[in-house]
Amino acid sequence: MEHTIAPTAEALLNAHVRYILLQLNAENLQTTLLTEIDLILANAPLITLNESVTPEMIKETVHRYAVELELGGGVFDIIGDIARTVYNHEIHEKTALNDLMSDKQLTDMLDKVLEMKDFRERIIRELVANPMYSSLASDVLYHGIRGYLWQNAVGGGGLGTKSLIKFSQTMLSKAPVGFEELIEFNLRRYIQRSISAVLVESERFLLQIDAEKLRDTLLDIWHELKKQKVSLAHQFVTSLDVEEILVMCYEFWREFRQTEYFNVLLNSGIDAFFNRYGDTTLDVLLEEVGITRAMLVADAVRFAPPILKMMKDKNLLEPMIRQHLVGFYQSEEVSHILANAE
Repeated sequence: MEHTIAPTAEALLNAHVRYILLQLNAENLQTTLLTEIDLILANAPLITLNESVTPEMIKETVHRYAVELELGGGVFDIIGDIARTVYNHEIHEKTALNDLMSDKQLTDMLDKVLEMKDFRERIIRELVANPMYSSLASDVLYHGIRGYLWQNAVGGGGLGTKSLIKFSQTMLSKAPVGFEELIEFNLRRYIQRSISAVLVESERFLLQIDAEKLRDTLLDIWHELKKQKVSLAHQFVTSLDVEEILVMCYEFWREFRQTEYFNVLLNSGIDAFFNRYGDTTLDVLLEEVGITRAMLVADAVRFAPPILKMMKDKNLLEPMIRQHLVGFYQSEEVSHILANAE
């Protein structure tokens, strides 16, 4: 049932609406914003984080948006548009690699990686122990030895005197059917028997690489590349590649966020934040995370004026304010106050 509004209450409502609109007009808006922000900040030292929100409230909110939220089908079109626009942007032609990363930044990261000796050695050992590495090493050895033998015994390489070439060709021409396959089989079997020693030697070689020499080598490569434009990557990666990688990353994220692993880490991170800042007042917390009054004012002044102007131009601002206030002025409490005042 819609409540009627008394004439006096309606007059007060209209005055209240005009007052708020006056505070929000262009001439008074900055003063209004500064006043509101200062009022909030004035109360910040009186309230701690734990008094404001609980870890459970934050977890529920984060889970809703990070885990439960399902984006619409249009997200893939958006990803495609963004990928194509970013890929084809002219800035890539104007930007060199060292515009994105300085020599010092690269050197610091490189030093940190090379400093992790135990990690590096673990990676090398795992790599060498992997059957794929063994298979790769076998193939490299086989093709290397086979090519060397063929070149020198048949093709006239380093061992290829005319008599040796003639002898080899004669022997191969008189060899029984399947002789060449037999040689190939025995060569592969020999490599398989020898591969363990090769892998051990390979591991020893990789582990004994001097970190300082490796560092210098990588820095030399960087100094050769750092003047290159970012657009160099277009020679190796297409716009479609970027789009497909982004889609795959999104699909991975959709599944990863449902795992227990992600959820446990997410909850642990929130708990860690509250353990550190739960009893901290909001003014100190804002300072700790680097949010200053000047930043709040700058953002408010940046966003509020154009939004309020747009709403006013579309005749949305006054009806919205009135809708928020009319219920109060239609209330029995206001009617009772006005009746007693008269």
